[in-house]
Amino acid sequence: MSSAGRRGALPNVVLMVLDAVRADALEPYGAPRGSSPVLAKLARQGLAVPDVRATAAWTLPSHTAMFTGTLARSLGLGQAPNQTPQSAAGTVRAERDRLLAAVLSQAGYVSRGLTTNVWVGPRAGFDAGFDEFVELTTSRHGALGGSLRSRLSWMREAVSARADDGAREAQQVLRTWLGRASDAPFFWFINVVECHSPYLPPKPYAGAGAFTRVRAAHEAQQYLTFEAIVRTALGQVTIPPGALERMRLLYASSLRYVDRWMGDMLGALQTAGVLDDTLVVVCSDHGENLGEGGKIAHSMSLDDRLLRVPLVVAGPGCEAFGGMRSLVELPFRIAQAVRLREHPWDAGLPAGLPVAQWDPFVLTEPALAELRNQWQLDDGAVRQLTEPLTCAIAGEFKLMRGADPEQEWLYDLRADPLELTPIRGGESISGRAGDLIGELRAALNHPDVQSSVDTTTAGAEDLAAEETADIERRMRLMGYL
Repeated sequence: MSSAGRRGALPNVVLMVLDAVRADALEPYGAPRGSSPVLAKLARQGLAVPDVRATAAWTLPSHTAMFTGTLARSLGLGQAPNQTPQSAAGTVRAERDRLLAAVLSQAGYVSRGLTTNVWVGPRAGFDAGFDEFVELTTSRHGALGGSLRSRLSWMREAVSARADDGAREAQQVLRTWLGRASDAPFFWFINVVECHSPYLPPKPYAGAGAFTRVRAAHEAQQYLTFEAIVRTALGQVTIPPGALERMRLLYASSLRYVDRWMGDMLGALQTAGVLDDTLVVVCSDHGENLGEGGKIAHSMSLDDRLLRVPLVVAGPGCEAFGGMRSLVELPFRIAQAVRLREHPWDAGLPAGLPVAQWDPFVLTEPALAELRNQWQLDDGAVRQLTEPLTCAIAGEFKLMRGADPEQEWLYDLRADPLELTPIRGGESISGRAGDLIGELRAALNHPDVQSSVDTTTAGAEDLAAEETADIERRMRLMGYL
């Protein structure tokens, strides 16, 4: 329907989540010109909110906050990714009355979702409230590891640079949706994983020659499996500088590819005559580490490369996002933008400040004993692997807390952007840090933040063997097994 035909009606809403995109990789947040020209133009047409934090360092809990306006830990959905998506599905669907798609549907929206990430699809319950939800199988990661034949196939793909992670297929689905004309406004949720590891974009955005891509593909098999990512976080694996340089190069190329893809999608909306009536919200669910502070990918950390995410908004109502500080505010801000009077979300942050949580791996005692022996873990590494982290952020200061409330680390993000040297607790903290530390501690002590962490082992015994095998395959595609 044309802009004139929709004037005065509820605006359409497109929520696009660019999985694993850190803020500083984009032009509106300081990246070099040409890094993301489509997003740069979109920001000029609307706004790029400067200091938005994710509530978690991985997909499921972050999307939980974005869909419900609630911190994932308080719902029991913060656990680290060594379970199946099905272990979360019942809890997600039980929150239907708070889910963004369900609330917008009640307001008259036709809601459709599309994901290339198994952790935020129907199997994890995130289709609840949508009129239609499409989950696409990503195409490249299946050959990462496995048999010799699989590894050879992986190397051939590195050379050919033909496949992506579902973006082309997603574009076809979105064009199909555009062909279904309706007088009702639409809400689209889209998650694409083109910037997720192992960072091998297709031509013409391949980013490097065949030899470099083969080296990068081999290094992905060495350093970007879930085990390697965890062991890097524990300090047991050191990634060579050359490998990190190639990861950064290809990560940037992946971002240019998804930026171009987003331009095609916006062009399709323009051609269909609906862009002017559409609120476009582009963000990430978490960032990515590319060697900073000895970290890689997104695991076992709440550093700012993982928490500071882009939020670029344009279209009717975009001013409602000004001053937003956390992704947990997202559903409320969307409701404000479309002038939705009845909704379940609060205006303020649950704890008054941006808060993020990392909940530990669920490990049985035998499994932990096996890991301790196999990886030669000391007590410090075991604590890092099994204890929760929580942080609150006020301006340039971040207060991190471990399992023990007395175990705290205060960081000055401006003076120490890599968060390598906490301000010593025994020192006298004065000035702005001293003024804010009470607010930071109050946020960490908030009941919604301090909800208990469930460490019981969940399983999928009730699933058919074929379905369980498919879940495991898709988790391997995303690097979680």
